[in-house]
Parts: sequence; structure tokens; C-alpha cells
Amino acid sequence: MKVWNFKPLDSCFFRGAKSFNQGEGGFLDSQFPPTAQTLAGVIRASIGDAKGVNWQKFRENQQAEIASLIGKESDDAGKLSFAGPYIYKSGERLYPVPLHLLYSDKEQAWTRLKPSKSSYVTDMGKHRLPVPASNIEAAKPIEHGWLNASDMNNVLQGDLPKSFIKESSLFSGETRVGIGRDNKTKQVEDGMLYFTQHIRLGEDVSLAMSVEGVDDVIPASMVRLGGEGRMAHLMIEEHQNEPLNAKIEEDAKKFVLSLLTHADFSGKSEPDIEGMTIVSACIGKAVREGGWDYKKKQPKPLKSLIPAGSSYFVEFETNDDVVNFLKQKRIGDRTAFGYGEVAVGIWNEGEK
Repeated sequence: MKVWNFKPLDSCFFRGAKSFNQGEGGFLDSQFPPTAQTLAGVIRASIGDAKGVNWQKFRENQQAEIASLIGKESDDAGKLSFAGPYIYKSGERLYPVPLHLLYSDKEQAWTRLKPSKSSYVTDMGKHRLPVPASNIEAAKPIEHGWLNASDMNNVLQGDLPKSFIKESSLFSGETRVGIGRDNKTKQVEDGMLYFTQHIRLGEDVSLAMSVEGVDDVIPASMVRLGGEGRMAHLMIEEHQNEPLNAKIEEDAKKFVLSLLTHADFSGKSEPDIEGMTIVSACIGKAVREGGWDYKKKQPKPLKSLIPAGSSYFVEFETNDDVVNFLKQKRIGDRTAFGYGEVAVGIWNEGEK
């Protein structure tokens, strides 16, 4: 597996699914990190360019060999398999803070959520609601925080992290003003003023995806990344990530699953896995994903993704169910694109 690492040379913009029509506000935030389909599209295009593809013939289904490799359509991964996207800081991969962890700025202390003893009927069915394992004033989930590999391994082992990385230390926002222009007259169009929020990554921060299925050596190059086609430097390296390892007891059947990337559960809020019961869940705000269908030449239907960091307290029926599940790296739909990467941790009822 190769790691494709992208370092933007300028500010970048990754559009979400928010409407951006005239008269509907005129301001659009950037989505960070971008969803998997954004970086996967850049990678597939780069592979095609490296192989000398003629994109006009490709669209007309005249280049079957390359189409079988990178996929014929936007939602077809072909022979490729992706993992990510990931954020790297100083060459080290970061992981989203699981949402079953709580942190208090006031007391500078951590605690965790655990399933309540009683079950309640919710819109997701009958579940045990998550409650704090200990009382810490003003403790709350970290929705936009990141952990290094050492702290993430501590969490999976049932411990608490030592610290977390704030989003503000990874990038800064830059508001940009744009105007609509008539390309024929080369004049500004009346009323077509808009604002976007770009992001500028820190000097030691980059975006990456892991890719399988490409045997050829793709040279490092400059690629266009995100909205407005801003340039980024692409480096391709061998996979060097340290695996996440929780020392799971042989007869264990109860775990905490933490999403490392956004998951596509077909509009549902939880996965449906044979032999597994979801006891409780800590789920973040849904990520709305749109996109453009190049074949139909129209916007794709909007999808609601479960955000990275969401945690599920689960129980398996048998040890065989546990063994079968632990072979999976991702859950849900579109896993070939990197959606639904999951880490398995120890279910700890109290503090350690």
C-alpha cells in the first residue's frame, strides 16, 4: 500500500453540500478534511494522466483498460482501493478524537462516556444512553480535535489520552471574495458577489490517502486540488503507519468501535452487522456530501455521512462473530473509497 501525500502550495477550498445559489446567503465554508471522494478523484485523475489517458475517449468508453483500473464512473473505484483521507502533522498520522471521550478546559481533565444501566426507547430503537463515568465540571466531547498514534492507542486500550491537537493548530481560515464574470464579454455580472472560506494548512501539515491496486510507479508531481484547482505537491511513499493495537482478551465480546473516517450507512445512523448488537452510541453531527455526476451531467443526490470520531458500544453474540468482524477494516457502504474505517477498542466501564 502506498501513501499519496498532498501538500497544498496555497490556500485550498473543499466545498461541502451547502447550497450556493444567488440570493441564498452568498457565503460558503470549506469542508476539512475533505470527504474521501474528493481525494480519490484527484488520485484517479493523476493515475490516468500518468498513463497518458485521452479523457475525451475515456468519456466515450473507448479506453477500457484504463477504465477497468480507475473505474468508469465517479462511484466506481475499479481495481483501486483507498483508505483515508488522513491528516499528517510532522510526518505522523493523526486520528479524530473519539466522541465517547469528554474533556474539561476548566479542570484540564478527561473522562469518558459509558452506557447507562437502564435502557431507553430512542429514535434508533432501544438503547442504553451514554453517561459520564465520572463527574468533571464543563466536560464535553471534542468534535474537531485530533490524537497522535500513541494517545489513540491509549484510548483503544481503555485509558485516557494525555493531550489532543486542536484544529486551530492544523490550519487557519481565510475569507475570500469572488465575483461572477461573463466569459464572452469579460465583464462583471451584476449581483454576482460571493464569499468563500479557504483554509491554509500549517507548514508541517498535509493531506493523504492510502492506495492499493496500482503496480506502476507514479512519479511525484504537481496536481490540482479542491475547488478553484489550486496547486498541491504530490509525494508517493511506502505505507509507514504504525498499526493501532488494543490487546483484546481472547473471550471478549464487548467493544467500543471508533470511526476513523466518515461512514456511509445509507442514511442510517448505525451499521447493520450480523451477530453484533449496538448497546449505545456517541454520534457527531451528520456530514452532508454532494458532488457532481459527470456521466449524467447533474448534481449527485445528497448523502448524510456519520462523521469520523463517532463511537459505538457493541456486543457480539459469539466468539466467531468477533473473529469475523476483526477481519474487517471498514464498515458500511463505499468502503473501497475509504469510507467507514474503524478502530476496535476495549469497552471500559470506569476510569483506569
